[in-house]
Amino acid sequence: MQIHVKSAGAAAPSSPLHVTAVLDDKVGVPAGLSEAAKKDWKGEARSWLLLYGGEHERHALLGLGAKKSLDAEAIRRAAAVAASRALALGVESFVLDWTHALSASALAPHAFGRAAAEGLRLATYRFERFRGVGTPAKDQEKELRSATFLGGDAAFAAGVEEGLVGAEAVCFARDLANAPGNALPPRELAAAAQSLAKGAGTRIACKVFEEPELKRLKMGALLGVAKGSSEPARLVHLRYKPKAKRGAKKPRRIVLVGKGLTFDTGGISIKPAARMEEMKFDMCGAAAVLGVFRALQKLDFPHEIHGVIACAENMPDGKAQKPGDVVTAFDGRTIEVLNTDAEGRLVLADALSWASKTLKPELMLDLATLTGAVVVALGHEATGIMGDDGLCRELIAAGDATGERCWQLPLWDVHREMMKSEVADLRNISSPNDGAGSTAGGAFLSYFVGEGIQWAHLDIAGTAWGGKARDYGPKKGASGVGVRLLLEWLRAL
Repeated sequence: MQIHVKSAGAAAPSSPLHVTAVLDDKVGVPAGLSEAAKKDWKGEARSWLLLYGGEHERHALLGLGAKKSLDAEAIRRAAAVAASRALALGVESFVLDWTHALSASALAPHAFGRAAAEGLRLATYRFERFRGVGTPAKDQEKELRSATFLGGDAAFAAGVEEGLVGAEAVCFARDLANAPGNALPPRELAAAAQSLAKGAGTRIACKVFEEPELKRLKMGALLGVAKGSSEPARLVHLRYKPKAKRGAKKPRRIVLVGKGLTFDTGGISIKPAARMEEMKFDMCGAAAVLGVFRALQKLDFPHEIHGVIACAENMPDGKAQKPGDVVTAFDGRTIEVLNTDAEGRLVLADALSWASKTLKPELMLDLATLTGAVVVALGHEATGIMGDDGLCRELIAAGDATGERCWQLPLWDVHREMMKSEVADLRNISSPNDGAGSTAGGAFLSYFVGEGIQWAHLDIAGTAWGGKARDYGPKKGASGVGVRLLLEWLRAL
């Protein structure tokens, strides 16, 4: 979609819907509004008052609440409310006047514009790829084609442009994650990465390692997970090369690792049938990494950024790995596979150790729908993170800024001890009485991070899907979590 920006005082274009954003002090309520309406409407956050008559076909007031609460998330959610209301009215475009909100807000115009664009675009996301002839046109979702923001300056307009890039990247990640397993097997996930890189010209390079190369590299943990599937595993390596070293910021070498289980039955340790269809979302970590690289097609950062994605499908079959099997990871460590449904940490073991040895990053993050335990601990409201304390603090700050909140879980030596095996070097699950299931997953992964690398693990199992719709979040399906979080973190580095 398109968002146009016009400065304060500029004539508003003709539109079927004109929206004025107003705080609870009601400054900026248009003249001519009835005294009764002014009295009855309180301007509470996310409230909406639709009026007819006057100079506009429809005129609505959008409540922003108290000035002290007017942060980026409030702007994001308000813009989303306006977009959702416009969609419900069936209009294809509308005008949203931010003039008084901008003058009252402590946010810089660029940050304000970015948040407004994010909320608007994310709220209009629809996934209709698989709608067929059985869905009449009247039953299909309406589309909002454009909006005009009033009151912004050049910095605000630049923020809007950047916000749209980030939001489109989130929508790209949502599209990937929402695709069913038959439409996005490992080879197609790898192909999506290749297509993304091709569309970026020389900014992004992509290499895909197929099964023969994975065998040559001795990636036994990744290959073991894929043994039960007719779809061979893939390892994807993306590289973003900055245009030039500029500014005062020190360029960093960063690796983003994503779990790409395009479908997870649990393997021989098979999952219950109920809600198994949701296991198409087990590649949301990979989708987030690809979403970041989608944004990197247009955004500039001074850092060398790598993406590593382990793609596989976990299926039961006569050739599938069995509980008790021992596999050897890329770094030579042996792993006793006590539960084939703890497969995400196996594919990440090879991805992390390969990235550590080959790319030698300063900073490395992995994103994975790793454990149900993190949902027990944090619900659907926060991503569980663990690893380097300083890095976790940075991610928590980025989460607060984007609304993708994070909470640090402990990762101590005692947790690493839990993952040692009596048969092999490591076991892929801890003992039943140990508890700390989410931390156990992170503790296992920590063994495969190279010495001296600042690392954090993000368990997005609770935030990748299944949460309550939050104005700009989808009613159903993938949230695209991680994309805006990581972009904000990169901005702050």
